[in-house]
Amino acid sequence: MPSRALEKYLSNYRGIDDPHLTALRIIKKKYNVERVLYPGSWIHLTPSLIFRYVVYVDFFAAMESMFNDSKLLKYIETHSETLNKADIKFHKVDYREGIYEEQESFDLLISLSSGFVSRYCRPYLRKDGLLFVNNEHYDASMAYVDPNFGPIGVFTHAGKLIDDKQEIQEYFLTKSNQVITLAMVKENSKKPPSKAKYKLKKKTPFYLFQKL
Repeated sequence: MPSRALEKYLSNYRGIDDPHLTALRIIKKKYNVERVLYPGSWIHLTPSLIFRYVVYVDFFAAMESMFNDSKLLKYIETHSETLNKADIKFHKVDYREGIYEEQESFDLLISLSSGFVSRYCRPYLRKDGLLFVNNEHYDASMAYVDPNFGPIGVFTHAGKLIDDKQEIQEYFLTKSNQVITLAMVKENSKKPPSKAKYKLKKKTPFYLFQKL
């Protein structure tokens, strides 16, 4: 019988049927990724099915016990696609206040609907490291206007990676064909995406950036 933690993970993220998996597999195959940092992760352990070493960060008190749940960890171990046992680490902190990890020590930073992770956690990402991000909290837009990041791909709803530079730029145009700016991102961040003042013309589930 699944534990509460495993049930919560499967009901929210579907385990081996998680739609994030296709994109994460492409990243693993195409890039040299060993160490992953996932701030604002909640109970989303799916990256540990793909990558051997993942550090999760969340400040909700209940998360600490869930990350130590034997049945949830056994599920990840059983279905892991890595050659070695997944190494899972968890910090119960607010990532905006700092994480007890070495700066420039991670190959991949994950930002999924958890605020401006790219801005606060960029120091932990090595040069040429990757940012895998969605735009539910405008963090893909924030990364686009950040001179420390360069867009290198977008993932379609079918999981295909588009890496043509000209085509990528089209995903950061507003509906009025303006290139998104920092001022626009700040204005948008005051409202939910459905009520954003500057809506992007093209939508996609995930974006990929590289730290410059």
